[in-house]
Parts: sequence; C-alpha cells; structure tokens
Amino acid sequence: MVGRITSTLILLFYVSILWAQPMVGYYFGRDREVNRGRKFKSIEETYEVKLKEVNVPAIKIVKTFDVKGNITSKISYGAEGGVSSDMKWIYNPNGDFLERKHRYFVNMVGWREELVRIEYNPDTRMPEKITVEREGKMLQRATVTIDTLGRIEMSQVYNASGALAFIEKLIYLQPANIIRVLVYRPNNQFYGTWSYPIDPGKEFAVSAVSQEKYDNGDIRLETLTDASKGDQAYYYEYKYDSQGNWVEKDTYQVNLGKSNKIKKKKLEHRITRKITYQ
Repeated sequence: MVGRITSTLILLFYVSILWAQPMVGYYFGRDREVNRGRKFKSIEETYEVKLKEVNVPAIKIVKTFDVKGNITSKISYGAEGGVSSDMKWIYNPNGDFLERKHRYFVNMVGWREELVRIEYNPDTRMPEKITVEREGKMLQRATVTIDTLGRIEMSQVYNASGALAFIEKLIYLQPANIIRVLVYRPNNQFYGTWSYPIDPGKEFAVSAVSQEKYDNGDIRLETLTDASKGDQAYYYEYKYDSQGNWVEKDTYQVNLGKSNKIKKKKLEHRITRKITYQ
C-alpha cells in the first residue's frame, strides 16, 4: 500500500497541487508548529526515505520564527543542497499575517514568485480582503464576509479581469476541530472541498481517516475508516527533547491485526529535527 491511505491524504489535504487552493486557505493554512515548551527560534528538518528498494536523497527544510513564535521564513533545499523554495512572512504588531512571499524553482521553467496579501478590518481584526499575485501580476482577489460569531462565513473570489470566479462557503465542525471550505462556481455548481483546523495548535483529521493518539496528543496510528483486519496502515514513533517536542519521527507501514494490533512494521520514512529555542 503506499496506496490507499497515501492516496486519500493526498486527495483530501493536498488537492491544491491540482487545483488552486481556496483564497481563505491562505489565511487558515499558515505554517504553524505544535509547541509544548519554549518558543521556537529555528527548526531544521531532514526528510529521509527509509525503504531499501527506493534510493531517494534526503532533503532539508529550515524554518525561523519571531519572538511571538510566528514563522518568518521557510527554506527548502533539494537533494543537491541548492535552494528549491523560499518563503517569507510579514506580520503586523498584533501578530496577524499580512504578507507571504514565495519563490520556488520549477524544472524546465526556472524561478517563479507568488505574493499573498491580507487586509484586516481594524475593529474585528478579521480578514476583509485577500489578494494573490504571481510574477508581479494580479491573479485573484477575494472579499471576505464575517458571521455574527466573528468567524469567516464566506468569500467571493474574482479573477484578474474582475469577474466572479468562485464562491467559498465555510462550515465549522467544532468536535472534529475542522473548518470545511466548500467551493462553488458562480452558477452554484460544486467545485471542491478543503479542510483546515479550527485550532492550529491541535491535530485534526478528515472523516475518511481514523486516528489513534498517544497521551500527549501526537498521532500513533492512521487508518482509513473502513480498514479491516489485515489492512495496512501508518504507525508513528517519536523521540522527544527536554521541552516535550519531537526531534525524530519514524513512519512505519504496518499490517493491522485484531483491535488494531500492529504487525509487520516496515520503516518507510524518517524526519529528524534540530530545534533551537528562544
């Protein structure tokens, strides 16, 4: 299987690779790290594929944070050590995300740049307008509507020529820690759905994926909700530092026995982190 679970997660979480993500996703989908100790100053992550039959060089990602714990930069390095992606964030004094600039390299094309800006209502401190530029040209802009509870209710998305392109409607599922974004075309034809956490500091999962967690909240096991005896799943093991943050995460492909008993562990992937605190 690097099959059913991987395919489902890609479909549900990373559909933006195939379709442009919702405009509100730039607000909800900000990079945040679960932190159980002092504020992060930097995190260096190394990603390694551990399958013996696959020879893939390790890659590295380096993140830096401001004094409030907000991420300020995220640089990805390719297999040869060169920069493949560079993201930078700017915040206002309240810690609200104002701007994100993303430079990324595309094979056979070269460097590309995307700029996201968010404007806020000074009274509610909620987004009013979101704009996306690519290569210095306006790609999309969205006007945001807030409900009586102070949450984003919907957004109307306009293309570069000013025509209405999409309508994004939001549903909040509190027990599951999920914001569901339903996207429609102007004729009310359904286009797609995306999910984001209500509380970014907590884990969340879509209904098609079942999770078991350790006592500290880190994910122990992920399976499809229709998994049965013998089905494969993903099992996670961690090592922690003195602050309670993980510094090594191993992903195993496993078979499930009765009551989700783990069988036939096969190490597939490892992430190691070097964390510096403020």
